[in-house]
Amino acid sequence: MPARVALMRPASRARTARRPLPAGHTGRSMTSSKVRTRAPLAAMLHLVRAAADETGRGPLLPRAAREAARLLDASACEIWLTQDGLPQVAAVHMEPGADAATLDGGVLMDALGGRVLEEGAWLCVPVPGDPGPRGVLALHRPGVWRPEDVELAELVAAVAGLALALAEARRFDEGERDRFLALIGHDLRSPLANVRVGAQLARRNLAAGDRDSVEQALCIIEHQSGRLLERLQALLDAVAASGRWLIRLEALDLGALAEAVLAPFRMAAEESASGTAFEVLVEPGVARARGDAGQVTQVLEQLVDNAAKYASGGRVTVSVSGAGTAVRVDVCDDGPGIRPEEVERVFAPFGRGAAAAGKQGFGLGLYLARNIVTAHGGRLWIARTSRSGTCMALTLPVARTGET
Repeated sequence: MPARVALMRPASRARTARRPLPAGHTGRSMTSSKVRTRAPLAAMLHLVRAAADETGRGPLLPRAAREAARLLDASACEIWLTQDGLPQVAAVHMEPGADAATLDGGVLMDALGGRVLEEGAWLCVPVPGDPGPRGVLALHRPGVWRPEDVELAELVAAVAGLALALAEARRFDEGERDRFLALIGHDLRSPLANVRVGAQLARRNLAAGDRDSVEQALCIIEHQSGRLLERLQALLDAVAASGRWLIRLEALDLGALAEAVLAPFRMAAEESASGTAFEVLVEPGVARARGDAGQVTQVLEQLVDNAAKYASGGRVTVSVSGAGTAVRVDVCDDGPGIRPEEVERVFAPFGRGAAAAGKQGFGLGLYLARNIVTAHGGRLWIARTSRSGTCMALTLPVARTGET
């Protein structure tokens, strides 16, 4: 096997010193030198533009391998990327008529350590990454690899590394964007649905001349539209705080919050004639909880909405009680229950149990609710589930002295 040669410098260290021009060097020679460099620079510019435009490594890497081979007059170019600590080939380009050449795996592992290596006709240059090289650019060409060839190969590897980082950032941004939009859409769905129910009730009762019912429906519309504005403001606050949801802590009467949450559900049950009954039970003398009223209301809405969805025609009970230094809320229904193997899945993003088949929803509500409760220093879990129903429980810290 040909001897493995480590070039004098690592890929990211000092550059090769420029050699002085020989005596008698003329301006005409300098001009022709510039002409000779014009083609490689144009090819590099083409590759940089391609890297900036590509959205994934799939179309970019074959292009980078092809351009690198042409730039350096190589018969073959391979781009290897690390996966689980081992190099895996990601792109291969061979010039027409070139003979296949095999690259030793040990050379690849050495190059992943951050060194530019030469073994026989192969030149291996690390592809930069964070915290270490993400791969290797390997070029095959008989003859001597000059310092300027190595620098050009390093430049191609650097462009490939930057393009890969950009592609990963784009995928992350798109994924986070979709997830964020899904959460916001789910968050606003419930109050919008309640506004719609209130409007339908107001129109129906107005035609019937039932003034009291119209006034009650308009109160629901006013309350739910106010909640929509609050949540939109919370969204603006989150953007202003670099994406972190802000929590405005105050003392909360969870019994009163539960009653307010149940009001539109009761009206919706009457409107649809579903027969679902809603009840709030509050332990005498229970302390106030510490939390953000809007966000805790959002959690209670999600739990009641889930219970009403799976216990249509049955009973939904919200119980508020003391639990030492916390206040506990149980939301129970008499629906079909959750299978034991699905207990944790329902709290995962887009996780839904078997009972959710055919029902509206995206599997985001409980995920979002648990995150909110955890951010408040509380806990949300499934306290009981069986074929006779499910109880979701949450705890929030007791309000501190002086909080109102």
